[in-house]
Amino acid sequence: MLNRLFQTIFFLYFLSLTTLFAQSPTSSLEDTLHLNEVVVRGYATNRRLLETAASVGLLTRRDLNQRFGIPTLVPALNTIPGVRADERSPGSYRLAIRGSAIRSPFGVRNIKTYWNELPLTDAGGNTPLNALDVRALGRIEVIKGPSGSLYGAGTGGTILFSGLAVPANKTSVEISALGGSYGLYGNGISVQTGKNNSAISLSYNHLQSDGYRDQSAVVRDNLSLTGSFSISPKRTVSVLALYSDLHYQTPGGLTEAQFTANPRASRPATATLPSSAAQQAGIYQKIGYLGFSHEYRWNDRIQNTTVIYGSSTDFANPFITNYEKRADQGLGGRTITQIRLPNGPLPTVFTVGAELLRNFTVDRNFGNRGGTPDTIQTDEELIARQSTLFAQAETELPARFRLTAGLSRNDVHYGFTRFPTRAAGALPATLLTRNFSPVWLPRVALLRTFGPNVSAFVSISTGYSAPSSQEVRPSAGGFNTTLNPERGTSYEVGLRGSAFKSQLRFDISFYQFQLRQTIVRRSNEAGAEYFVNAGRTDQRGLEAQVSYDLLPTSYFASQSGLFSFLRIWNSLTLTNYRFRDYQQGTVDLSNNKVPGVAPTTNVTGIDAETRSGFYAHLTYQFLKEFALNDANTALSNPTQLLQATLGFRRAVGKNWVIDVYGSGDNLLNRSYSLGYDLNAVGNRYYNAAPARNGLGGVRLSVKW
Repeated sequence: MLNRLFQTIFFLYFLSLTTLFAQSPTSSLEDTLHLNEVVVRGYATNRRLLETAASVGLLTRRDLNQRFGIPTLVPALNTIPGVRADERSPGSYRLAIRGSAIRSPFGVRNIKTYWNELPLTDAGGNTPLNALDVRALGRIEVIKGPSGSLYGAGTGGTILFSGLAVPANKTSVEISALGGSYGLYGNGISVQTGKNNSAISLSYNHLQSDGYRDQSAVVRDNLSLTGSFSISPKRTVSVLALYSDLHYQTPGGLTEAQFTANPRASRPATATLPSSAAQQAGIYQKIGYLGFSHEYRWNDRIQNTTVIYGSSTDFANPFITNYEKRADQGLGGRTITQIRLPNGPLPTVFTVGAELLRNFTVDRNFGNRGGTPDTIQTDEELIARQSTLFAQAETELPARFRLTAGLSRNDVHYGFTRFPTRAAGALPATLLTRNFSPVWLPRVALLRTFGPNVSAFVSISTGYSAPSSQEVRPSAGGFNTTLNPERGTSYEVGLRGSAFKSQLRFDISFYQFQLRQTIVRRSNEAGAEYFVNAGRTDQRGLEAQVSYDLLPTSYFASQSGLFSFLRIWNSLTLTNYRFRDYQQGTVDLSNNKVPGVAPTTNVTGIDAETRSGFYAHLTYQFLKEFALNDANTALSNPTQLLQATLGFRRAVGKNWVIDVYGSGDNLLNRSYSLGYDLNAVGNRYYNAAPARNGLGGVRLSVKW
């Protein structure tokens, strides 16, 4: 049940919409479209956002590549209410949707990701988000909350990526370069061509930095190719090819005293462990991905999309205590069929399909001698398999109601083999399996529109998340046969719409998510992690985004005046996450706050563009302090972050466009952490963020 506190907050915030202006940049699709024009792909609806019975956040190319100068996904994702991205060291992403990072010391877990229907999340539940370059992305759609009825196992949500839009019947080339503080340098080139029956986009991007902290340098190269080919009026074939070569150093966490004394230091040596610098701690990661998609339209009512992909990962991690080498091969596919029945008393769209994923991993651990692998310690193989069957019906009811009902069946299996090594002695190979019982995940949502500009929805959805491959086989070693899947139920209500001729836009949702068998991270004395189930958590949240165009639509359409775009926006997230029935040894932690989740997150900004070519973006972010461990004995510092970008974009001649910009980060020069290590042994929670810094860049494009 909704408690009175959150009911009151929701009611007061709704009333305040008539007097406050603000926004999230995610409320537009192609940068300036009105809310009732935005089309989303979530839950295979391909409907206007106004008619979608789910919480969805959108990022356009302006949000991804213009608002923030630094070419990383982190600041753009953090403008979406309910979404929190960290970069504990450059290149090391951690992403949470509605608090899903409580089980993620690093990386992206408990979230499904796709590039147009092609799965990017592997069978082991891991997503290499750092293999994507933001400069090659044109749009991100974030579905918040359990979405397993169509996308399978996961309780956090689903992210849908899209590439750059290809101009019709034109060819364009863009080259770019940037440079900034702490040895930051990057360049890129993008080539796109569109013909009557094809659209091709090829991008190469490079980024490197010496890093703000000792032992925090990064070098990244990304190559991406997307293509779409209309073979016939009924048949379209698409391809996605990605390659990423990434190396970043890992400076390690600091205690509060170390962070205060010298935030630029890497983790020092202790009486029993060497320093991260002495061991050359870091990540070497090469990822290749190739996927094909086939879309066939039998007629106006029936169409099918089937995709297949293969992936390969070469991974090495010199750590303080060991040196891990891992090779991973992934295979998978997804098929989805839609049947539209537009006639009759209750027009309905049926969606049915399946997804099958498989990963084979060879993992070996060695001793680490100053960044060089030493004697082998463990030799292991892991096979992960995941399958999903799903069906959904979306029906238009009388009185402007729309009902969506979905159901999926999810099956996850692991097979683990440990081979004998000299360190382990002459022991036989050990084969262990973990087969989780198949789970059915239903979802029901009801939406009603109120005129052309306002809608409200309610939904009940179930979530299920088996332990990921990095959790059943953690860096602490071994194969965990006792870790149980998370299960939960989410209740949500939402209201969105626009007013004053679409100058004011708002999107508000309130949810309560009851999670069972919550998975949390633990660390041993060496800093290696392992995972345990922590009873139940009760997660309540309010998410709101509102925007106001400071000038009416008629002003922008008149092609006169100073501004072509002028908007103020705000994103607000309020949370109350608590443990229930959580016993840690002899200590009862029930009713403690879940660590890593800020009770208040507020992001505000102003976007302006002039007809002469100048543009400016100002963003202010505030996070209230939050718990850093399950016992709630350590708290983070409040975060206040001011970022700004100023640029000039102008056509030169008929075909050329030049864009010159400068960007500043942490302009208030506050000390804060890029991302905290939760439940860290030795209280090494802190990963210092750069002090005040800046960068400049240029983009030059030609189109013919």
